[in-house]
Amino acid sequence: MLTEDEIFANENYILDLLNEVKREGIKDYIQYIENSDFFSAPASTKYHRDYPGGLAEHSLNLLEPLKLSNSRLKKKEQLPEDSLTIIALCHDVCKEGLYVGDYGNYRALQGHPANNKHSGLSIEKIKKHIKLTRIERDIILYHMGLFSCYEYGMEYTPEDLMRAIKRHPLIQIFAAIDMEETHWQR
Repeated sequence: MLTEDEIFANENYILDLLNEVKREGIKDYIQYIENSDFFSAPASTKYHRDYPGGLAEHSLNLLEPLKLSNSRLKKKEQLPEDSLTIIALCHDVCKEGLYVGDYGNYRALQGHPANNKHSGLSIEKIKKHIKLTRIERDIILYHMGLFSCYEYGMEYTPEDLMRAIKRHPLIQIFAAIDMEETHWQR
């Protein structure tokens, strides 16, 4: 569980990182998340970081491993720092406004679009403010690996995922980083 000071420190750090992004619409996106519960929300109801501030903490925890993985790619495959920041810090923005209750008793808000849609909803929310590249979009879309394919009644197939991975290795790498942070780093 995080203290109020830790939640505040994570919020300030995320805002500082996003303010460094040189992308049209980033200021609008920052204003959007500042006016949401993104920084105080849990990342889930019981599976990972199910406490106040867990969503922001989860997002932050993905940035450094993503940067390290990116640095290990061939130069021509490496993404710019702005892309990495957007991917890590925004991939689960669909969860803002999703959870109600308090620590130990969180539940998903009935009727919230994230109950039926996850990665796609994050992309929709980001694109209202920031234009995403195809690679950024694909990495966010498939950040749950094969689970991304089965989430919405097979809107995306395993074959779609494999084609995306062939377009860019960070698609599979980010899914593994997210899986590790979500399931093994409780």
